[in-house]
Order: sequence, then C-alpha cells, then structure tokens
Amino acid sequence: MKRIIIIIAVLVSVVAANAQELKCNVTVNSSQVAQVEKDIFDALQKGVYEFVNNTAWTEDVFANEEKIEAAIFINITEQKKDGQGQVIADQYKGTISVQSRRRVYNSTYDCQMLNFQDNNFEFSYQPFQPFYYSKTSSMSNLTAVIAFYCYMIIGLDYDSFSPNGGDKYLNEAMNIVNMSQNLPEPGWKASETNNRYYMVNDYLNPAFKTLRELMYKYHRTGYDVMSTDLTTGRTTVLLAIQSLEQIWSQRPNAFLLQIFFSTKRNEIMDLLKATKVADKTEAIRVLKKVDPSQGSKYDALMVEPQN
Repeated sequence: MKRIIIIIAVLVSVVAANAQELKCNVTVNSSQVAQVEKDIFDALQKGVYEFVNNTAWTEDVFANEEKIEAAIFINITEQKKDGQGQVIADQYKGTISVQSRRRVYNSTYDCQMLNFQDNNFEFSYQPFQPFYYSKTSSMSNLTAVIAFYCYMIIGLDYDSFSPNGGDKYLNEAMNIVNMSQNLPEPGWKASETNNRYYMVNDYLNPAFKTLRELMYKYHRTGYDVMSTDLTTGRTTVLLAIQSLEQIWSQRPNAFLLQIFFSTKRNEIMDLLKATKVADKTEAIRVLKKVDPSQGSKYDALMVEPQN
C-alpha cells in the first residue's frame, strides 16, 4: 500500500511540475531607491519569479519546451510618501514592463506577443512576504498585477493557436480587474485611461474581434506556415496586417492598436524588408495610415529586398 501511495504521489508531483505554463525571467531594478536595503528587492525578485513560474495558471499540461517564454522587468522609482511628505515604509512606485514571445512552428524564430510598460504600478511589499493568488477574493495589488499579466500572456498565446482560444484566460484577467476595484492603487478602474482595465476589457469587446482574428491568422496560418510554404505564409500575414485598417476606421485611437504596434512594429518591418515591393505595397499603405508617426520608416521599406 505504501508503494502505491508513493507512486501516486510521484505521478501527481510530475503532473504538477509539468503544469506550469510560463518560463519567465524576472528582474527588479531598485537603483533609484538606494536608501532601501538591496536584500529586500532581491527577495522581491525571487518571490515574483517563483510565483510566476511555479503557479499552475491553467489545467493544461505543458512540456518544458512548450512553456511560454516571457520577461517581467520591475523598475522601482521611488518610495511612496504621505501627505506630509514622509516616506511610507514598505510602499513603492515604479513601472512594470511585460514581454512574451511565441516560437514559430518548425523554426527557431520567435514572434513577439506582448511588449507593454505599465506606468501605473504602485505596491506594498514586506521582506519575504508570500504571494497568494485567489480567484474568489481580493489580493494585494502586487499579487493582482503579476497574476493579471500572467493571464494576459497566456490568453494572447492561446489566441494565436485557435480563434478566440484565449477567452478563458482573458476572462480570468478580467476577473482580477473586477476583484481589484476596491484597491487604492491605480490601474484598475474604467475612470482612468489606457490601463489594465482597458487592456483586457477591449480584448474581450466584440468591437475588437477583428484584432483577435488578425492575431490568429498572423501567427497560426501565417508565420507557422512559412517553414513549409514561405509565399503563402507571408501573403497571409500581409493580408492580416491590412485588416488593421478596419479597426482603425472604427477606433483610430484604440489602446489595443498602441499595444499592437509596441509589440509588432519591428517584427513587421523586418518582414517587409524581405518582401518584394509588389507584394507589400498595400500593406505599407495601410500601415502608414494606422501608424502615421512611423510613416517615413514605412516609406523607406518601399524598395526591393537585398538578396
């Protein structure tokens, strides 16, 4: 009986070990608050790393090579102060930058999936405090923000493999937003602008279904096809890019378009550099319209590729 119990325990631990979905590097920069002991921020970095990489965010099983690669960079800029200008112990302000990428099928090339800097990042942290994630009760702002971005990373990744495949995880992120409405820190409320609320709310809004369709076609039927049929895959990506015009015509200042170009602009430009003028003319026309600040860079791509 003991052997059976041990075998079952081992099997459960193996499944649990494979259940973690993220392979995420975490960096905490505290150089602007040098008056605080560095050991505190070393502990913060370790705690965030273990929370992100050791939590089972989904019920799916991931092999190690299937894990979603990501990076979180926390830049602490100051300690919070009260109304009299006095430093509040264990409370900080800064930014959190989140990146994730997706390996293109049958290649060594990675597509960027998210590249975003959140400037509304305030949190409390006491040395070695644990991270507890709950789907049913409120959490500290630090835990809520980290969990929110983990679900956004996963949701966007799943969206790229099947149409609306990330719904479940984007809704988990939305649930975190809803549970965080009473937190005093910024970033969660509809009364603010371009924040976590709008990031996930807009992704789930049917008005942006074209963007989610674009992300599926761009990756699954575009880049993933290129290893076996470069011409077809590239054509699919260029057609997906052209659908940005429809989104822009309805929501020209959309927050999600800003996030899209922050994430994809360089990747798209690299693709266009290797594309014949006749094949990329329409895509460049659309890009100049929907991303006008970069118009001169798109114009410069109207040349034949160097072979």
